[in-house]
Amino acid sequence: MKILYPLAKRFIAGHNFDSAKPKIKKLMDEGYEVSIDYLGELSTDVDDCHRATRQYLEIINYYWDKKINISIKPSQLGILINPFISYHNLDLIAKAASRYGHTIRLDMEDSSVTEATRNQAISLNKKYGNVGVAIQANLHRTEEDLKILIDNNVSVRLVKGAYKESEDIAYQDEFSVGSSFFHYAATLYSSKSKNPAIATHDEELLEDIEELIPNPSYFDYELLYGIRRDLQKSLLNKQYCVRIYIPFGEQWLPYTLRRLKEWKNLKFVIKNIFYEIFRR
Repeated sequence: MKILYPLAKRFIAGHNFDSAKPKIKKLMDEGYEVSIDYLGELSTDVDDCHRATRQYLEIINYYWDKKINISIKPSQLGILINPFISYHNLDLIAKAASRYGHTIRLDMEDSSVTEATRNQAISLNKKYGNVGVAIQANLHRTEEDLKILIDNNVSVRLVKGAYKESEDIAYQDEFSVGSSFFHYAATLYSSKSKNPAIATHDEELLEDIEELIPNPSYFDYELLYGIRRDLQKSLLNKQYCVRIYIPFGEQWLPYTLRRLKEWKNLKFVIKNIFYEIFRR
């Protein structure tokens, strides 16, 4: 799979933390906020979970004088082995991050861990006040999950949902997912939720939010590293808070394949590279 690495470099900041640091610094210097993700998921070895935890602690301590977000997949820290393992590791990370004012965001994975991830975010946020979670607009259960998270004052990153789910638990068509996304964005706004983030490259959705939400700057806007840098700059120029999701690490392949595995995603990538080239 080394043949994919030149393409992967478009989407990842480096194969290790040292190689990612210059890219992170450049984005921060340009005025972006950052959400750093040490790539890894579906851990089955407790030692791997502890190793990932140590890497996150290194990131937190390195940026002691900055305000950053850390994005974490609970399965990287052991939620599939035993939820107590992931909770313990997340607790160490959230506690360390709270000392420097950093925010922890739990990435939402497939539906098998949705409830456990939500509950761990709620519990840790009650302890440290700095833990948020991603919520997927495509899942039928999201209406209730969102209400619970808002009631517990947990910061939400709203995403469409990148995991393939069955039609009995998730919307399958783009129109339904987009409609749900806008509905949940409006809910986050009307409920005055804590530090909500909109995470999409869908320009039609972003335009709808700008036109129909009375104060679109209420949201943070999160976009993926390496995709639609013209859109990132456009939102930044509007004085919005724009946060770039920056992955790095040796386990770059699953993340890259997730960007490319479906034809529609490959078209998405090609189209957005095209936009960047010809809109300069």
